[in-house]
Amino acid sequence: MEISTSWMIRPLLTGVFAMWLCTAATSAAEVCRFAGKTSDAGHVAVTTTVASTDGVTRVDVVMTFEATRFLWLPIHYLVEEISSWRGDNLERIAVNTRYLVGHSIIRQQWDDFQLASDGLQAYRVQAKTLADFGRRHPGFVSHWDPSTFGQSWFDDYPAASPERRPDLDLKGAPLPPGLRSPLALAFYWIRWLPGRGQNVPVFLPGFKAERLLELPIAATASAGGTQWQAPLRHAKLSQQQGSTATAWTSPDGRLLQLAFEVHEAHGSAHGLITQQGCTGAPADRSR
Repeated sequence: MEISTSWMIRPLLTGVFAMWLCTAATSAAEVCRFAGKTSDAGHVAVTTTVASTDGVTRVDVVMTFEATRFLWLPIHYLVEEISSWRGDNLERIAVNTRYLVGHSIIRQQWDDFQLASDGLQAYRVQAKTLADFGRRHPGFVSHWDPSTFGQSWFDDYPAASPERRPDLDLKGAPLPPGLRSPLALAFYWIRWLPGRGQNVPVFLPGFKAERLLELPIAATASAGGTQWQAPLRHAKLSQQQGSTATAWTSPDGRLLQLAFEVHEAHGSAHGLITQQGCTGAPADRSR
């Protein structure tokens, strides 16, 4: 199974915790923790933090994924998604992804997507080696070491001299109504879907092709909560075998479990992530 190429494996199996610094008063955050297992003896740990400040909701999702391929090859995949929303509207999203095999760094990149008049404009910080990173982004080099993953980096991003990346932009003015990002949708926005289900536009940050998907999410309600199911369709996934994601939410909307089954040319993966507990009042959308 090639973890690094499937768009659904990437957002569902990985991530990190971070908060944008601000001086205004912030509401008490809702913090939820999840744990799960996947194929390839994989283990997932997730922390989500949702807080509101001055009418803006920030959704931070922390995920770490570790698995073993071929019975001996350890894989570590980390993804951080920090999204900022005013009401239902996405204003900004920052994503940090790191992929390691054993102790060898395969890829590390920091992306920032800012709302502009023609859609979301992309910026990226990346390099293949520490020496190259130091030459290209000297103001950001302290974030290279994988052990810094999870530490605040967004306030240092301007000093990194990020590269403008028009090839990663999401064009469209205005953006599709109800546009979501993968991790924020899975761990927060799903609680606000209508009980009948909904087609949800999803932006895949960092993709050069097929970066905007329409995800048909069906709902089945019961006294114990709601089950949500969606087929996953993308060029990187198998067209013969159907990939799916299924979520269960409590009556108050919090995510209880998230299951997935994905198939691609290099193999298949499945997993189940379960809520371990939440603290703080259930977060509400800021209007």
